[in-house]
Formats: sequence, structure tokens, C-alpha cells
Amino acid sequence: MAHYNKGANAERELLKIVYENGFGCVRIAGSGATILPSPDIVALSPKKKISFECKAWNSNYLNVSIEQMNELIHWGEISGTEVFVAWKIPKKGWFFLKPEHFSKKAKSYAISKKQAFKCSKNLSVILGKQAVLNE
Repeated sequence: MAHYNKGANAERELLKIVYENGFGCVRIAGSGATILPSPDIVALSPKKKISFECKAWNSNYLNVSIEQMNELIHWGEISGTEVFVAWKIPKKGWFFLKPEHFSKKAKSYAISKKQAFKCSKNLSVILGKQAVLNE
């Protein structure tokens, strides 16, 4: 139960941040346990549509099951949303990763913390609040 609470609290934190940046957003509680695939957070504005799969994990690697990653990608395709895996690392903050940043392994998609630091997208850029400089 403690792991669920950590994840749910991280989702609520991101939900609040996104809302405070002018997005209508919803958290889909228990999204991993529903019959139909769905992300953890959907954020909408007149100009942007974004879906987030949230992970709160203190490890040198983040693994996302092949099924869960495929469902996130499919969700983005059918909903027209840009999709991100939002990884919250204690004492480091949030890292926003595209599915293509992960390496496909036998049972999961994986990314190292080091690689996540390098390729994470800035949330202000994702939300359209800041332009990308020299990407």
C-alpha cells in the first residue's frame, strides 16, 4: 500500500503543477487496473493535449512493462495527445521522457537515471510556456 500511496501522491503533485499552468486536467485513479488502457493524467488546453504515465521510483533504472508502454503509445495515437512518462526521483524532481527515449528489453522498456537526466524534456516547454532553445 505504501508504494501505491507514493505513486498516487506523485500523480496528485504533477496534476496540481499542470493545473496551475493553465491546463484542465484529470487524474485517472487506478489507471493501471482498468480494463481499458489509460494514462495516469490527461491535461488539456486550447493549444495542447498531453498524457502522462507517472512513476515515482528511486532506482538507477526505470522499467516500464512492454504492455504498459504499448498502451500509452496507443492511447496517444487514438486520443491525439502527446505522451510522456513522468518519472519522479526523490530529491531530484521530475523527469519527462518520451517513449522513444527508452530501450526495449526482453520484458520491458528501460532507461537509466543517467540517460533520463540527459534526455528529459523541460515541463515548461512541454506545456508550451517556454520556447525550446538549441535543441
